Amino acid sequence: MIALRIGLAALFLMIAVTVQTSVLTNIAVAGVTCDLTLIVVIALALSRGPEWGAIAGFAGGLLLDVVPPADHTAGRWALSLAIAGYIAGLIRRETSGSPVGPLGVALTVVLGTAVSFFVYSATGSLLHDPSVDWGEFGVRLGIAAGYDVVGAIVVIPLVMWIMGRVQPARERRRVAP
Repeated sequence: MIALRIGLAALFLMIAVTVQTSVLTNIAVAGVTCDLTLIVVIALALSRGPEWGAIAGFAGGLLLDVVPPADHTAGRWALSLAIAGYIAGLIRRETSGSPVGPLGVALTVVLGTAVSFFVYSATGSLLHDPSVDWGEFGVRLGIAAGYDVVGAIVVIPLVMWIMGRVQPARERRRVAP
């Protein structure tokens, strides 16, 4: 059952990276698109916990770091998405007594977007990336958060539902009231 979950997570991440780098770049506003990979990482973290979130974030970020048209130092997305995934998983752990509602999911997506965007920009500043513009940070963060919340409306429930279906029976019994 664990192999099936890992395979599904890898499939979700590959689809997200492919769609993000090939389709969503055409609807960019101020150079910002929907971060579908981050949304999938948050969905995996909310469904499985902080360890899954960190690992999925690292894997998805590494894919973004090496898939063309990557024009930055490899590892920046891996670090930022791993941290965002871990934080989203911690939110799941803190609310384990009750499900994370729609508002909680939206706030988790906004927090994940802010964390990943900040870490990515900060590492870019440290590495002297000319594309990092702190004067536009707030505007770009607002656009990214809006895009990500809209994308999360569809993606997170779907991923969480599928990941919930591949739980072993003993885990389902433990979660049930």
